[in-house]
Amino acid sequence: MKLIAKKTISPQKNETITIFIDNSIKKKSPLAPEIKLLGKEIDLDIFKAELGEILFIPFKNRPNIIIAGLGNPQEIDSEILRNTAAKVTLLGQAKKIKNIHIIPPKLKKINEVETLKSLAEGLSLTNYSFDKYKNLKKRKTLIDKFIFYSPLSQNTKILNEIELISKNTLFCRDLINEISIKCDPQNFALKAKKIATTNKINCKIYGPKEIKSMGLDLLLAVNQGSTKPPQLVVLNYQGDKKSQKSIALVGKGITFDSGGMNLKPSGHMETMRMDMAGAATALATIKAAAELKLKKNILAVIPLTENMLSNNSYRPGDIFKAYNGKTVEIGNTDAEGRLILADALSYTDQKLKPTAIIDIATLTGACVVALGETVAAFLSTNDDFSKIITESAEKTGDKIWRFPFYKDYEDNLKSDVADLNNISSERNAGLITAAVFLKNFVTNKKWAHVDIAGTAWYSKPRGYRPKNATGYGVRLLLEIIKNF
Repeated sequence: MKLIAKKTISPQKNETITIFIDNSIKKKSPLAPEIKLLGKEIDLDIFKAELGEILFIPFKNRPNIIIAGLGNPQEIDSEILRNTAAKVTLLGQAKKIKNIHIIPPKLKKINEVETLKSLAEGLSLTNYSFDKYKNLKKRKTLIDKFIFYSPLSQNTKILNEIELISKNTLFCRDLINEISIKCDPQNFALKAKKIATTNKINCKIYGPKEIKSMGLDLLLAVNQGSTKPPQLVVLNYQGDKKSQKSIALVGKGITFDSGGMNLKPSGHMETMRMDMAGAATALATIKAAAELKLKKNILAVIPLTENMLSNNSYRPGDIFKAYNGKTVEIGNTDAEGRLILADALSYTDQKLKPTAIIDIATLTGACVVALGETVAAFLSTNDDFSKIITESAEKTGDKIWRFPFYKDYEDNLKSDVADLNNISSERNAGLITAAVFLKNFVTNKKWAHVDIAGTAWYSKPRGYRPKNATGYGVRLLLEIIKNF
């Protein structure tokens, strides 16, 4: 897939032009100057240009036309542009169109740069299908090129950046969608090493013996039931060697989660290859940052293991010591993500000492109960850092909501026999108490925990995000890094 910028529009007769219009079109005449390319007028009496309305007009000897409605001009925002562009891509795929020419609209509320970016994001992020295991005849036809007609002087630079970020978001989706035997801890680590080598990122991969000597016993505990050894991947991208400022991304990497001794029932285990979405997001983000040559210093710390059931699995009632020395009683083996994150966070905090830390994880079902699939949750120890996260999310369209840290929740994690229990003594507020548990392993004043349990994996397609892996968080983290 390519995003191409042109100053003048010149589609071939077998290609397609797309025009975006709002529902004030009846007051305008003619429809658009570019319509003259057709050599005739189009009757729009039956087309109201309402939000989501789309019209395909085929011609034999001229370029085809797609007209996409944007609805009320006073309500159009970047997310409406992305989702409308998604409809264009889906229509193009259904019609097996290879090249689509785009004429961006001139809008009152959104400037031309943001309009171009939003349309490019919506089009490219929808142009995706994970169907490598299907028969060739059943695979979706994707669009080869989106050609944008834009007078902007920086249009090529804008589109190149959007294309790169979009490709890394799709790469993130591929990692999450991949079957777990092909994306186990060792295979994931090898992918990370290859990416690091290609992009001049420092990469260290630690195996079970090194993890043991380092004192990451919580990671080892979760791994006990698996025949596949755990891995800890540490990536270091130095985009500004003159600066001491750095940001660390810590991604949960449970490559398959059976629940362990607290075995998941049917209906909950089938998609658990996606429990490494945080790890995939962290890897795709640092990869994109390096390819963009961002002048930022970024760390990615990725603990990787399966959580499996066997006669060697860790058990409820067991006690293990974390990297920072705190002991944890296991109240539930299916609350394993917070255990490997606890070790990774305390290692990052004490050993690597970044300026700020964000951990990202498919951590709690409680997050999905609270916010559904379309909104992520976050908690942070720093208001200024939280503001950056919130403002970045507004720009990228990645919906997110901040939850509070109150001392009231801390009592729920007390243990009679250890420093902490890995689950709350109460069933409520599971999203918050999981973050409170993690807070015990971070001293950094700029830390945020992002729970993507709902947003990482959709039960149905929504706009430019498909069913199953969505790649949520790559664009958001990049925007946070840019603004940090």
